[in-house]
Amino acid sequence: MSLSSSQIESLKQKLDALKLRIQEDLRQHNPATHSLAAEAGDSATGDTLNHEAMSQYLHQHAEWEALQRAQARLSENIADVCKECGANIPFARLDVEPTAERCMPCQTALEADDKRLHLHGHSSM
Repeated sequence: MSLSSSQIESLKQKLDALKLRIQEDLRQHNPATHSLAAEAGDSATGDTLNHEAMSQYLHQHAEWEALQRAQARLSENIADVCKECGANIPFARLDVEPTAERCMPCQTALEADDKRLHLHGHSSM
């Protein structure tokens, strides 16, 4: 790992702040603790609100999992090593996105594949 002690400390602080934010968001937006009952005769609105709440909760849960992986990678001294190719992830990238697990070329390739699969994954009727 080529991160300096100050860079490691900076990442720890960013991850800790992210952890607090996600925990608070999960507490506030947990669909299991909120009743989004629709008014009588407006079940479509209620379904939409419930779907949005669940989508937001799942997004926050995914952020939580990324945070946990980033903290583990930091404790294992591999936070700046791309999980795909083993190349160095520059601190500038980690500083902006502390949960990054891939170098930019690997991340770009992954996103291009995801986009390609999404575009071609739907069939027309």
